[in-house]
Amino acid sequence: MAAIAWLSGELDAALAQARAQQRPLFLYWGAAWCPPCNRVKGDLFARDDFARRSDAVLCYHLDGDSACAQALAARLRLRSYPTLVLYTPDGGEITRLPCELDGELFDAAFDTALTVHAAGSSAAAALDAALSGTRALSAAEWSLLSHYSWDTDEGQLLGQRALAPTLAALASTAASAGASDAAARLNLHAALAAGQADGDSLLALLSDARLARANLDIFNNSGLILIKIASRREELAAALGRLAAQWADDFWLSASDRLMAVRLQMRLARLLAPSQGLQEQVRARVEEALAEASDPYQRHTLVNTAVSALNDAGLAAQAEQLLLSELPRSHSPYYFMLSLAASAKRRSDSAGVLDWYSRAWQASTGPATRLQWGVTYLSSVIDLTPQDSARIEAAAAGLLTDIHAAGADAHQQRNQAQLKKLAPKLNTTTGPHTTALLNAL
Repeated sequence: MAAIAWLSGELDAALAQARAQQRPLFLYWGAAWCPPCNRVKGDLFARDDFARRSDAVLCYHLDGDSACAQALAARLRLRSYPTLVLYTPDGGEITRLPCELDGELFDAAFDTALTVHAAGSSAAAALDAALSGTRALSAAEWSLLSHYSWDTDEGQLLGQRALAPTLAALASTAASAGASDAAARLNLHAALAAGQADGDSLLALLSDARLARANLDIFNNSGLILIKIASRREELAAALGRLAAQWADDFWLSASDRLMAVRLQMRLARLLAPSQGLQEQVRARVEEALAEASDPYQRHTLVNTAVSALNDAGLAAQAEQLLLSELPRSHSPYYFMLSLAASAKRRSDSAGVLDWYSRAWQASTGPATRLQWGVTYLSSVIDLTPQDSARIEAAAAGLLTDIHAAGADAHQQRNQAQLKKLAPKLNTTTGPHTTALLNAL
């Protein structure tokens, strides 16, 4: 992120600077340990093309572990890491951008958002016009809506509208307006939101290599889900598997996107028939990707994807060894300790689960991160060793310390959501620290 002049500190000061300079404000909300955040930093923000684009806006980094960050996130309706928002110089939202796009497509979506803003519109204005039929949308506005980050909306754009029917209505209107690319992408989002996809439409989309490639982010992340909720599953799995094989060899893509495609290819093959050859291919591709990864942000997300791919391929021992070898070099080793706990859980090793969760909590840094990791550990202690009152009490005492350290932010946004998970579990325990913790929630 060094090539971009990131602002931090008080958001109101950044917004005042944006108003004074009449420049849009680009906000990045994330955390050091979050794999998608590391992908954004390593694959999107590190690109020279994006760094040049960032000169047209002010860039503001809101770290989820910074002081009062969760309260500010509640005010701005930010929750999921990462969330990427473009604001007008006056502080209104232009759009929320999806973090999963590859570099070139993200740059194009960023340019489209600025173009729409320059024309006096926004995602909210375009949505209202599309649903009301008050005016025809420009091609740029349709592209803006189709590339809106519906996953991180938090009701900001949708308001009280239900997601699935809204997306279906947008897709239908886009198709009628001749915005075929936007209609195809909106239909994919609508299918995922509704939990039901049309197999014929999916096959037609997958037969168009250009259009399928334009939606690689959706297929890499949710392709398996789309096939499972559609008819003609075997045909769809074979068609998407062929495309995934092409994407895995597409050196215009980042290493993390190529490895995601390898994982998708293997998972799709498993729907048709087990393949020892693909298992070996996953192992080789993981080794190849990690051997070339020097950037710490890119490596973090690559290791995370590699562990998932190895586990999906039935190579659990190799996945665990990769995690163990990565701990000394990772900038957020406590994140990978959670994966080691998951590995122990798959082996029914309860002691290992609690040990890794405990180590992860103790190694974690930042008030919001420590709260999240502490909740994970205490919840697991209560679930796995409900009779160990001493251990439960010690964990509750430690979490109380973290709550006090977080101050008022402990009861905001992601922090509050984490703490609320504990209440039902704490009601099953007794002890001074657990009682105090329950009262502190």
